[in-house]
Amino acid sequence: MSIEPERRAELLRGKLLAIVKSAGYLVEDPGSENETHDSSLLTQDNCWLLVNDETPQSALGKGILLLSRHPHLELCLIFEDATSAGIAARQATGLNIKCKVMLLHDESLTQVEPSSFPKPFEAIPASGEFLKICQSAGVSTIYENGTWRGEILGLEVVRLEGENIQIGVGRFDREAGELLNYEKSRSDQLVAASNQVRSQRNAEAGSHPLATLARERWLRHSLLEEPSLVELTDLEPIDLVHERENLRDPFPAAAIGKDEDQRKVLVVCSVGIDIALVPLVAETSQVHLPDRIVLVLPPKDLLPVIHTISKFLKVPSSLIGVEGEWACPTGSQ
Repeated sequence: MSIEPERRAELLRGKLLAIVKSAGYLVEDPGSENETHDSSLLTQDNCWLLVNDETPQSALGKGILLLSRHPHLELCLIFEDATSAGIAARQATGLNIKCKVMLLHDESLTQVEPSSFPKPFEAIPASGEFLKICQSAGVSTIYENGTWRGEILGLEVVRLEGENIQIGVGRFDREAGELLNYEKSRSDQLVAASNQVRSQRNAEAGSHPLATLARERWLRHSLLEEPSLVELTDLEPIDLVHERENLRDPFPAAAIGKDEDQRKVLVVCSVGIDIALVPLVAETSQVHLPDRIVLVLPPKDLLPVIHTISKFLKVPSSLIGVEGEWACPTGSQ
């Protein structure tokens, strides 16, 4: 039987309180921050957050949301997984905040050093057949995280796995397509899949999955075609350090460009509210070393809290609102 969220938060907060006390920190009259049922404590000088099952970037994102309300405090993130702790520490080095990432092991806390960045993927050429069928279907090709993909308005419809061309939106669609369309040529399959996505990837499609999936990449697709929307002269897609795990959850899409003064600009697109946005941007900025950062969202998503936490980035940053169909998955205004 599952535990009620309020009870679960209470148990986690009790655990955190015991950890902080046993580590020798003075806890006289701790405040709490439990609006989202997180395990957190506010002491005189610190904001404590016990990480449960979040990704490193989500945990750090929740931490900086707390700091946005208590900027005078030092953030202390407590992990029980060493790998996740190292990643969070790496992400935090791109932020202009006071932060300690700590590992709980054998009931004791030790501060964690940032983990090293993974090696970048080596560039590999796409097969001629892959490029040919993508071109004939009007599909944009992109090499990302070691894989060649073909997209319609930012949504993947084909990928190249070794020499195998897989067609479909998402893993299950690709697997089903292999079984149902084995008599059709790869070119015909891709044209059919592309036309289906085009017909539904618009605001009039309402909440149809093809209109709501990977909207950040849809926004990036528009900027790649028209960099002037963000006052840049050119723009090229880049990988984030982490790869999107699925199509349903929010995940930023990034690109690198130059402005009129030839300064290097990191552009990161996001739609909706993504708690992991700023940590992922901070991490990516350490790889590409831009002169400045531009965060691009639909105007309705430029909430005050986004302005506040974006200022935690070490690299100077600004926010730009760009209108488009990606901003309105239900078709309502």
